[in-house]
Amino acid sequence: MVIAGVPRLDVYVAEHCFGCGEARRLAEAAARRYPRVAVRVVDLERDPQARPDSLVAVPTYMLDGRVIALGNPRHGELFRRLEDALTERPIEETTACPP
Repeated sequence: MVIAGVPRLDVYVAEHCFGCGEARRLAEAAARRYPRVAVRVVDLERDPQARPDSLVAVPTYMLDGRVIALGNPRHGELFRRLEDALTERPIEETTACPP
């Protein structure tokens, strides 16, 4: 469920993914640190219809429908982006490499 005005972080994972355990832990840390951000972990093996067209690898982090990281970002980078979303500053796009 999308709530108007609430930033949403979707973290796409799969069971076969080497880095997805860390992605789940990072999503949990983000949810604890930023209770005003809706954090959702989407397991694509359990819910393949949830896969957005822009998804090319797992783990993928999407903030408000935009890819912000392919692979696991550093904690500080993810948290900075969430801070930006909460203060309504524009989010810069960065180039990330798939895991």
